[in-house]
Amino acid sequence: MRTSRTPYRILHRTPPASPHRTPHRTLRRNPRRALAAAAAVLALTLASACGGGGGGTGGSGASGPARQGGSATILLPTEAVRGLDPTAAAVTGVGDGNRLAAIYDVLFWMDPKTGQVSPGIGESITGSEDGRVWTLRIRPGVRFSDGTPYDAEAVRFTYERHADPANRSPQLSSAAGLRLQVVEPLVLRIELPAPNAHFDRVVAKNLTYIGSPEAFRKDPKGFGTKPVGAGPFVLKEWQRDAQMVLERNPAYWQPGKPALDRVTFKVVADIQQAMGTVATGGATGMVTVDYQLIDKGRKDGVTVEQLDLSGGKMVVFNSAAPPFDDPRARRAVVLALSAEGFNSVVYQGKAPAARGMFAPGTAFHDPALRTPDDDTAEAQRLLDELAQEGRPLEFTFTTYASPPSVKTAEYIQSRLQTLRNATMRIETLEPGAMTLKTQISRDFQASVYTLWIDDPEPALYTFLHSGGASAWTGYRNADVDRALDTGRSSTDPAVRAAAYAEVQRRLDADLPVWVFQNAVAAVAHKGTLTGITMFNDGTVLYDRLALRA
Repeated sequence: MRTSRTPYRILHRTPPASPHRTPHRTLRRNPRRALAAAAAVLALTLASACGGGGGGTGGSGASGPARQGGSATILLPTEAVRGLDPTAAAVTGVGDGNRLAAIYDVLFWMDPKTGQVSPGIGESITGSEDGRVWTLRIRPGVRFSDGTPYDAEAVRFTYERHADPANRSPQLSSAAGLRLQVVEPLVLRIELPAPNAHFDRVVAKNLTYIGSPEAFRKDPKGFGTKPVGAGPFVLKEWQRDAQMVLERNPAYWQPGKPALDRVTFKVVADIQQAMGTVATGGATGMVTVDYQLIDKGRKDGVTVEQLDLSGGKMVVFNSAAPPFDDPRARRAVVLALSAEGFNSVVYQGKAPAARGMFAPGTAFHDPALRTPDDDTAEAQRLLDELAQEGRPLEFTFTTYASPPSVKTAEYIQSRLQTLRNATMRIETLEPGAMTLKTQISRDFQASVYTLWIDDPEPALYTFLHSGGASAWTGYRNADVDRALDTGRSSTDPAVRAAAYAEVQRRLDADLPVWVFQNAVAAVAHKGTLTGITMFNDGTVLYDRLALRA
C-alpha cells in the first residue's frame, strides 16, 4: 500500500502540490458506456446552452468578517431537470452542483487553483502502488439528516446505484466495474477495473455526493424530489422552475456550521435579468459562466469572484464522417477563423481569446504552443485543393437556438463567405434535440460545444481518448491516446505537463476541435457574501458561505 507519496493520499490537511489528477478509466465500447455518455451529455445540455465555460484557476474567493445567521438567495440559470438524486443530477457548478453541495456535502473536493484533492466527510483516500486498489476512509460520527449513519455501506450503496445502467446515471462510467468491499464500518475498499493513479479525482469530481440509503429505500421514486443528505442544509420547499428553499441542518457534522440559517435557490433563465436583480439587491448572489455578464456586473457595482478554467467554448468537427474526416477540411475552417475575431465581434471584447485547450495561468498551459488560426491565405489554398479533387467544402453547422450560439455560427459563416469553394449552412436546435443529434446520435458535421476542465482527468481523457466514454467527435489518434494514458498513470507533475503538451501539439496539428474561448465560472454578489470557496468547476462549498458582518 502506497502511503509515503502524498499524491495518492488525502488526510486532514491538503497534500503537497501535484498539478492535477482525476478520474475515469478506459471502457470498451458497449451499451453500458453508451448509456453513461447519453446520460452525461443530457445532464449538461442546458448548462452548455447558457454561455461561457469553466475549469482551472480559482478556489477561495471573498473573505472578511462573517455574521452568524441570515438568509441568502442565490440565482441559478437552470432547474434540476432530473431531480436531486446523486445518480440523476448534473454535478457541474452551472448545473445542479450547488444544490447538491448544499444538501449532501462532499466526500472529497478538488481545489482548481492548486489541483489538490481535499477531505470533506471523507477522511482519507489512499491508492495502492499501481493505482488499482483504493481505500476510502470516512470520518466518524457523521449522520444523514434522517439520523442514519453516513458510513462505508452508504457509499457502497450509492456507487452501486451509479453503476446500474437502469438508473442512467451521468456518472455511470466512473462507477462501472468497481469492486466494492466494506472492510470496516467506515472503510471501503475499491478495486478498479483498470489502474488509475487519479481515482481520488474521480471521487472528488464525479462520486462525491452520497445520499441516505434508508431514505432511498423508503421512497425510491420520490428520493429525487425529497433528497436526504448530510450537508449543511436540508430541503424544506421546492417549487419547480421557481425556487428551492433550504434550511440549516441542526445536526450538521461540523459544529457551528453553517453560518447561514437559510439558502434559497431561484431559477432565472434570463441571465441578464439575473445580474440586474443582483445589482439592485433583489438577490444575494448568482452563479454565471458568461464573460460578458461578468463584465456587465462589475460595471454595475457587483462584486465578482472569478474562477478561470481550461477547456471552454469550441468548434467541434465530426472527424469520422465527410467532409471533416479529411484533416484539410478541418484546418481550412479553423484558419478562416480568428479567436480574437470571436472576442471582438461576438463578445464585444469581453471574452479573452483562447490559445489552446489549457488556459493561461493553469498548470498545463504551455506558452510556447499556440493553436493556429487567422490564416486566410492558407485556408483558401486548402479549399482550392479540395475543390480541385472534386470535393468543394459544403457542410452544416449545428448549434443551439439561443442568440449567443446563433451569433457564433453567423460569425463563422461570415468568415467562410469571404473565401471560394466553401459553403456553410446553419442548423439551430433546442437543447434536447441538439444533444441528441450531436453527442448521442453523432449525426452532425460541425457544431459548438463547451467543456469545463479543472483538471485533464477525467474530462479531457473521456472527451479525446479513442476509448473515452464521451468521445463523440469520432477523433482517433494513437499519439493522443498514449499521451492521455501517460497523464492518467503518472502523479509526477513534470511527466503530466509533458504529456498534456503533447496532447496540445497533436490537437494543433489535427484540429478535431478548436477552442476559441477558455472557460470561466463566477459567483456575483453585492459585496454581501463572505467565505466563498469554489471547488471543482465552480461549485460553492456551502458550509463556508456566510453574510458579511
